[in-house]
Amino acid sequence: MYNIYVVSPGDTIDNIALKYNTTPEELYKEFIKDFVSFRKENNLTQELLSLYSKVNRVKIARIESDMHSPTIKAMIDILGPLGYTLKIEKVNKKKKKENKDC
Repeated sequence: MYNIYVVSPGDTIDNIALKYNTTPEELYKEFIKDFVSFRKENNLTQELLSLYSKVNRVKIARIESDMHSPTIKAMIDILGPLGYTLKIEKVNKKKKKENKDC
């Protein structure tokens, strides 16, 4: 299963990281790890993914090796032909129960 992070308009990577109790670097590394896992679980080589998405294989390799930060457009171009997209989804936060033992 992949990690899902809810992003609000105007959120910066630092705000998102704080929201999920992580650092921006860890958040990005987790995203890259999920991206590579997604490709492999779908039995795709970088070359095959490149052919499906029309995104250069070198660009995909650079994304996976953390040498290039993908744009939203690039991610949509990569995922779209496989039947996936990026989505911003609001979730309801559960309120913490108060400790009534006090």
